Amino acid sequence: MDKRSFIRLSFVGSTVGIITPKTVFAAAMDCGLNSKLAGGVFHTEDALGRWNKGIASLHLPNLEKQVSGGAAQLHAASKHPMVAYGHYIIKHELLNTDFRFLQEHRYDPAKDKAPAATFDLGTYRGNVYVLTICNIHDVWMNMIEV
Repeated sequence: MDKRSFIRLSFVGSTVGIITPKTVFAAAMDCGLNSKLAGGVFHTEDALGRWNKGIASLHLPNLEKQVSGGAAQLHAASKHPMVAYGHYIIKHELLNTDFRFLQEHRYDPAKDKAPAATFDLGTYRGNVYVLTICNIHDVWMNMIEV
């Protein structure tokens, strides 16, 4: 093999090595509500896993956004009762489009009558994934675009 063919082949090989992982693994990296993880690692309205619709209605976070000027707020609430430390919502956690932590609100069942919180998102725009974490019924996820 001559020098030019070697350089050409090396360039093609490195280009394929850079582009292929993103193209081939894009479907596997999808961590949204329709991910393969739904129904197992976390639960959604469409992927209940081992739970039923009645459980989902209490745990799935209800989301409302409000944008005023350049600032956004997100209200997250679950219909789940706070039954002392025996059965309660531990927290609501917000993740950005890349599933990186944004904010969280922890609940104390001795003080909080309902799992509801308003989050200031400032100028953040994009998908917000909200996790509701129950001490008995696992993790539930919903999404809203801000």
